Amino acid sequence: MRSAPARFAASLAGERILNCRIVIRRILKKRPARETRAPAPAIYSLLLATLLCANAAFSNVRSLVGVQSSAEKPIQRMVAITVDDLPGAEPGTDHAIGNLKELERINRAIPAALRAHHVPGIGFVNEWKLQVDGQRDARAALLEMWLDAGMSLGNHTYSHPDFQTTPLDRYEDETIRGEVVTRALMSAAGQKEKYFRHPFLNTGPTAEAKSAFEAFLRDRGYRVAPVTVDPSDYMFNDILGESAEKKNKELGEKAKKEYLAYANIAFTYEEQESRNLFQREIPQVLLIHDSDLNAECLDALLTQLEKRGYKFISLDDALADPAYATPDLFVGGVGISWLTRWKLAFGQKPDYQNSPEPPKWVQQGFEEIRSAHAQQQASR
Repeated sequence: MRSAPARFAASLAGERILNCRIVIRRILKKRPARETRAPAPAIYSLLLATLLCANAAFSNVRSLVGVQSSAEKPIQRMVAITVDDLPGAEPGTDHAIGNLKELERINRAIPAALRAHHVPGIGFVNEWKLQVDGQRDARAALLEMWLDAGMSLGNHTYSHPDFQTTPLDRYEDETIRGEVVTRALMSAAGQKEKYFRHPFLNTGPTAEAKSAFEAFLRDRGYRVAPVTVDPSDYMFNDILGESAEKKNKELGEKAKKEYLAYANIAFTYEEQESRNLFQREIPQVLLIHDSDLNAECLDALLTQLEKRGYKFISLDDALADPAYATPDLFVGGVGISWLTRWKLAFGQKPDYQNSPEPPKWVQQGFEEIRSAHAQQQASR
């Protein structure tokens, strides 16, 4: 059975064809009665009018039901998948080392899902999570799982500080400390570490600090890894973690379902932002985290992106697009999409307040979980 939009479109097309017939009959009625045979030009005009009416009607059908004609080419969308907080993003906090067994499970599952979908992904590392007595080699092996799966790695600082509240010299030290193990592992795998991702996507408290740090990165052979789509997966991961702690399976399933739905919303929004700025859809850069949520949902998320027409590409290939040469002039204490940041270069306001947000219940739950965890840490 056809869908309601298809039935409506077909009905509308029928009405338009009927209108065409009525117009033609009126033309014929206006012809002099003594004519028994229309001149050839008149017949051709009638045939042309009929064909034009029919074509307009059925073109409208294709438009309403989303069917492309053979002459129309589908949009080839592209996206680079980037994963933060290796070797593991724990629920409730940005500063937890995690349980080794759980991290092994997560870091088997996520690279496996990426590889199954032929994704040349990249993971950004916080090396302080490797520095656990008696576990250093085992935790370094978590990063090797990524390299063995054909992925790349990048620098996410040593301990995930916020540049907004961290002095420049200390932030630079964090970057240097955060590359020691990763660079060695990548060199052994025949790769070179070349991307840096700011924690919280905060790129500097002032224009001067931002510019100085970017110069520091260039001197060390790094390029900033931008983000255009951020589905706030860390919020949903907190809810999933709470559901496991409370043995609330229904809450966990709801969190996963809402995460995938919100990711769709985020992509729809950023696709339109791209068209608004560049009159085309540029390659997107997706930010997600090395978490239990994505260990469970990444396969479904990647399948969802494939259905949206996305081809998975490397970060190298994404940033080769000329759009990524657009200056990032934004300075502020919020981590926002580069599509929003670039608006300043176009003489527009960075209206990040208009970006879609996760469901209210997710935001509220996330804030309550983070607040409770902060109080626990303060009381120790």
